[in-house]
Amino acid sequence: MRAVRIALVTLAIAGSAPLHAQHRSSSLLSFEDIDRLRANSSAAHTAYDVVQMLRPRWLQKREPLPATPRAAFENPPVIVYVNDVSMGGTEFLKGIPVETVLELRWLSPNEAAGRYGRSDGLAAIVVTLKR
Repeated sequence: MRAVRIALVTLAIAGSAPLHAQHRSSSLLSFEDIDRLRANSSAAHTAYDVVQMLRPRWLQKREPLPATPRAAFENPPVIVYVNDVSMGGTEFLKGIPVETVLELRWLSPNEAAGRYGRSDGLAAIVVTLKR
C-alpha cells in the first residue's frame, strides 16, 4: 500500500512540474514557445530574434571538419528553408516577421542532406509559416 501511495505522489509531482522544467527539444521551437516569447518580450520582432533569444547555439559558428566543402566556412554554416524552399543563410531570418512563424526546426548537416539532398555539410533551420 505504501508503494502505491509513493507512486501516486510521484506522478502528481511529475504532472505538475512547471513547463520550463519539462524536457524541451533543443531542435524545435514550437508555436507555443514562440508565442510565449512574444508575450514576454517586446524585442522579438523577427524569426532571427526568436532563434537568437531561445536557441542561440543554432547561430554559433562551428569548426568544420578538414574535408568540409568551402560553403561550411560561412558564419554560421546554416541554410534557411522556408516552407521547404531554400532561402539562403541566417540573414534571411531577419526578414521574417515573428507573427508569421508557426515553428522553427534545427536540422543537423546529416538530417538536412537526408531531407533536402546535397547540403554541402551545412546544417539547416527550417521555418514553417502559418497558413
